[in-house]
Amino acid sequence: MKLIKSLLIVAIVGMVAVACGDTKKEASEVASDAVEAVEDAADKTADAVEDAADEVSDAVEEAVDSVKSDVEKVVDSAKTMADATMKCQGKCSKDGKSCDGSCKA
Repeated sequence: MKLIKSLLIVAIVGMVAVACGDTKKEASEVASDAVEAVEDAADKTADAVEDAADEVSDAVEEAVDSVKSDVEKVVDSAKTMADATMKCQGKCSKDGKSCDGSCKA
């Protein structure tokens, strides 16, 4: 009788050990899947941040180029006006017209 009880206990303990091992293996697989999902999400987030930074950098560069072009146009216009004023001093008062003859003084 003791032998049967001992065999029965050994069988029950073995079944519990196998069941726990399967559960442990499943839990390990779930944890591994979760780690992979987190790594994928982190990679996608890093890529999105990098893409956004590139887009912002490009936009800023375009804005700077546009402002630079506008400033160059204003400077060129101011130089042209200054040159015209320097050339005309003293010559326009004789005939009462501007140097290019387009209007009266």
